[in-house]
Amino acid sequence: MADEVYKALSLLFRIAVLGLSVAAIVVMGTASQLVIVDGNPESSSYSVSYSQYNALRYFVAAGAIAAVCSAAALYLFTVSADAAVVSVPLVPFLDAATQGFLFSAAGAAFATRDVVGGTGTAAGSWGSSAGGGGSVCDAAGAFCGRVTVAAAVCAFAAVSAAVAALARDEGDGSSGGRRSDW
Repeated sequence: MADEVYKALSLLFRIAVLGLSVAAIVVMGTASQLVIVDGNPESSSYSVSYSQYNALRYFVAAGAIAAVCSAAALYLFTVSADAAVVSVPLVPFLDAATQGFLFSAAGAAFATRDVVGGTGTAAGSWGSSAGGGGSVCDAAGAFCGRVTVAAAVCAFAAVSAAVAALARDEGDGSSGGRRSDW
């Protein structure tokens, strides 16, 4: 009976990982804002988008790869639970890849948010509020808000992937015969 509970828990978190990683990609992929300088649209304006920052482009690519790995692991987890298809440990490999991509993508987005927002140590080239030039986030707050939300959703997806893997390991007894207390 306990094995079914762990399998159900792992399945629930795997579905959450897939949904959250896709949501993070969508939020980041739509992160852009038109910034109007001096309140006059005719004078000067510029657009800020995720595609202008390599770390945010990495976020979208890593999120997409993680979503594919997560979907494949979800499929193999449900199929192997029903039919015992293969004994090759693909699900643990896909779980590890999913976690790696999601944690690194969230870290890249949070780091970029700090640099662009003028709160990081490398803010000198972007301009900081103390330097007089103003940061990108001072002018494009909605853009930085979307980056922060996408990074947070991605971090929740990464934690969900870790919990799904822990529940899988606990459910199939692969922890070496000893049960761990969460």
